[in-house]
Amino acid sequence: MKIAVAGKGGSGKTTIAGTLARLMARRGVDGMVAIDGDSNPNLALTLGFPADSISSLKPMPRSVLRRFTDEEGQKRVGLADPPDVVLRHYGIGAPDGITLLLMGTIDHAGGG
Repeated sequence: MKIAVAGKGGSGKTTIAGTLARLMARRGVDGMVAIDGDSNPNLALTLGFPADSISSLKPMPRSVLRRFTDEEGQKRVGLADPPDVVLRHYGIGAPDGITLLLMGTIDHAGGG
C-alpha cells in the first residue's frame, strides 16, 4: 500500500503523514517507510526524532539516481539500485519501527 499526502503549503501535510505513519506502525503494520521529499524536511520531527538530532540526519546522495534511455529511446531517471538496497543503505530507523528516507535538502540558492 502506498499513501501520498498532498496539499498547498502550510496545510499540515507533514503532520498528517507522520501521524498516519506512526498510527499504522503502532497498529501492527510492518515495513512502514516514510519518505520526506520536501526541500525543507520536517517529517523526522513528526515521526518522533528529538529536535536536536535532526540536523545530523543525512539525506540520500544524488548518486541514488541514474539517467538512462529506455527501449523507446526516451531519456529517463530511475533508481541506480533496487528499492530494497536503497532502503538498506539510506533508511534511517525511526521511532515505532518506521524507516525514514530523507530525499535531500537544498544546499545553496540555485540548487533546486
